[in-house]
Amino acid sequence: MPRNSKNKTTKKDKLTLKEKVSEALELPKELILDIPKITLVGNKQLLVENYKGIIEYEDNKIRLKTHEGVIKLEGTNMIIKEITSEDIMVNGKISLIEFQN
Repeated sequence: MPRNSKNKTTKKDKLTLKEKVSEALELPKELILDIPKITLVGNKQLLVENYKGIIEYEDNKIRLKTHEGVIKLEGTNMIIKEITSEDIMVNGKISLIEFQN
């Protein structure tokens, strides 16, 4: 039996209320949905906004907890240059950014 086009759902239909509000008011999703925002400058500097905590910190590996899961960074000579309760900046030679749920 053919499917009725009224029964088809799109990605937009499955948006949460917060996502709909964010889109309607044109607000940044990272603020409304508490998701991490990552800014990478070359492979030398990384800024993560909306992180929740540091899970692991070594000069070649850093793991950060976020609302969406874990962000794993690998590289060499990595240091935490700046840190606040919401943002963290990592300097060094970053070779891998991995998202883990």
